[in-house]
Amino acid sequence: MTRKRLFIFLALVLIATSFLVFRHTLVDMVKKSSAKVFAFEYIPNQHIDIENTAVFSEKDTVYSEFRKNFKFYYQTIAVADFADSSRLMILSNPPPHLEIDSLLRIFEKFNISIETRQHRIGYDGFAVDILISMANATSENVQNLVKKISEYLFFSDYKPTYLSLLSDEKRCYFMEQNLDYQITLYEFNQWFLEDNEIFMSGMDTANAFPFQTILTEQKYDVFFSKDPGFVAWAIPKKSDISLQIHNIRKFTLDADLILGAISDSATLVIIGRERETKLSELPPLTVESILLLASITEKELSQSLDINDLLAGKMPDGRDWCPTYLSKELENTEFGDLLTLTDILLKDWSESGTIQEKYYDYPKPDHYPFDRPLFRKLGLNELVYNWNTANAMYAIDLNEKSIYTLNRTGSLPVSYFHSQANSTSIGSYYENQAYNYFATLNNADLIRVVQYTALYQLFIDNEISYEGEIFSAFPENKPYLLQGHVTRFLDNIRNLSSDEIAQISDSIMRKNFRLYQHKQILEQLANNEKQGDFKYSDEQREQIISNVKQDIKRQLIYEISNGQAMLKGLSDEHFRKLSRYLSYPRGQRSWDAEAVAMYHRAHQIRRMAHSVGKPNFTLFGVNLSHVKNSFVNNLKNSSAPYLKTPSVIVTYHDLLTTGGHNISSKISRVNSLTDYKSSNSRGTPPRHNPNPNPNAPKPASGQPSAKPKNPAPPATKPAPAPIRARESVISTENRSTRGL
Repeated sequence: MTRKRLFIFLALVLIATSFLVFRHTLVDMVKKSSAKVFAFEYIPNQHIDIENTAVFSEKDTVYSEFRKNFKFYYQTIAVADFADSSRLMILSNPPPHLEIDSLLRIFEKFNISIETRQHRIGYDGFAVDILISMANATSENVQNLVKKISEYLFFSDYKPTYLSLLSDEKRCYFMEQNLDYQITLYEFNQWFLEDNEIFMSGMDTANAFPFQTILTEQKYDVFFSKDPGFVAWAIPKKSDISLQIHNIRKFTLDADLILGAISDSATLVIIGRERETKLSELPPLTVESILLLASITEKELSQSLDINDLLAGKMPDGRDWCPTYLSKELENTEFGDLLTLTDILLKDWSESGTIQEKYYDYPKPDHYPFDRPLFRKLGLNELVYNWNTANAMYAIDLNEKSIYTLNRTGSLPVSYFHSQANSTSIGSYYENQAYNYFATLNNADLIRVVQYTALYQLFIDNEISYEGEIFSAFPENKPYLLQGHVTRFLDNIRNLSSDEIAQISDSIMRKNFRLYQHKQILEQLANNEKQGDFKYSDEQREQIISNVKQDIKRQLIYEISNGQAMLKGLSDEHFRKLSRYLSYPRGQRSWDAEAVAMYHRAHQIRRMAHSVGKPNFTLFGVNLSHVKNSFVNNLKNSSAPYLKTPSVIVTYHDLLTTGGHNISSKISRVNSLTDYKSSNSRGTPPRHNPNPNPNAPKPASGQPSAKPKNPAPPATKPAPAPIRARESVISTENRSTRGL
């Protein structure tokens, strides 16, 4: 009887379960049919345990593979579809205004789970990505959600697009096609003002008008050229770009390169190349970075790797560390992160890939700018690498209009200086060779820097602003974080006894002698024997080596003792000011007599530190590894909502090198449409530089420039390069879709 009851019970359970399943299926079928009849979105059954779906078991693997293929900053909406209709959506590098509560409202009809993942970028930088697991969704649901998310993230649902996570698509860093355009001012003048290129609103060929109509009728929108090739974004001058916020995404999706601009008294028209590349090749510029650039009123922006800081340099483990520097507007922003990354590329590739940065694994180019590392090639003791904006953009003002064109779209110009203190160029030959190399690499990130720089300069020049929220994330505690360590270092030197100075000097001498000086001395002795045709006896060799060791030790004692005497002679106030200056030299703004005296004291300390060697700072009670760790730990919580730029760089095999960006809002203005630069599309330096590099080497004082005794008659001025036909530079070939 018991067995019969159990059988009946199980049968009833099975019937009930089948009924419920059928009922849910029937309900789903009715909902789906109703959605078709009344044309509303069909939402499938959401009564599913998300932990039993494919997305729950696969999300970690899918996310890991995504970030393997997109290692650095890459803003996108990405979706993975699974066989059971569960979905994974990744919002990578979301803008800082995103709030989880707003996402929950977008997904309110769906059974989801939301989590964040931190992806390392650099030593202690990171991106925060958002993972959304959906229990059950249709393709139509995904498309509608992507549209809503695009509206929220980018202030526009124009051409909502997403990356398929289960495809083989990877980030492309070097393009095969030429992306280094050199379009001249006179070509822009001819194409847009003289020939009056025809543009249209949207894809409406019936509503077409010449370029000048955009200016005269103040049409503020994004336009396609009627013949394929150009996208124009018209913005009112002296205005807040928030009025155009919905057009930013439209322009950055449909144009993959900024080529230049034309303005009159009321309107700025930014002209881009109609997109020919995939988003994985040249991703759209981000809306938040463009708003940031419009908000900046400072006329100069900077980025640097501060390897010359007193407590930066080689640690006991042989690696080098240094703080990163970014203008306060750029800390924890995409543009700031991009500037640090491309500064690293400038140093590494100038040195033939011999400088390796910890936690940066950027793809290598197939060749380098010089036949061997530049530092060794030049035989210098120091070298400074800089990206700069000198002649990055040219402009001319004529007939109540201004024309702007980028010198090269492939990269910013390059400067190489002898040292931080001596900002003399090593020569235009090397700088032009490097500029040509970097510009023709067709590297996505170098190109991206040029485009953001162009927008910054155009916004400043045309008084375009942004008064909205920027989510500033400058770490207020960063500038003087090293002061406590510097004070300890100086205080320990000040309190050394004579015996301790002698012991420290002896220890440093023995260590340096063992590591590299002994070998150098033996090489010099062998060279002396070869040149003088004689042979040292063993006793003579030992005596010379002993004398050199004693000289090195005496020199160290002298420099440490002199530094100590100077520190002991300072008042408490001057000691504190010196410590403060050495911990953050950028903080010194005024240079009165007292500040100049402090600078000379700081120089004496730096000279002593150079003689001692950074790895030997442990003998003065300061371990640079601990200093670096302390610096990093104090900044670990200083970030924007979804991004932290690296606060330090740690390198292997670094030399006495520094790098950086000097980004000025100043545009090189010329007064002639012709003969100011070559019209070649790539690879040729400017024919005439209207604003020579002030750091270029000059003849020594009192030394005349070399001139032939019988100078030849002046050469005939070369004719201006011909204006190229528009279609020979920017293709007008028909395409299946316009823009993205």
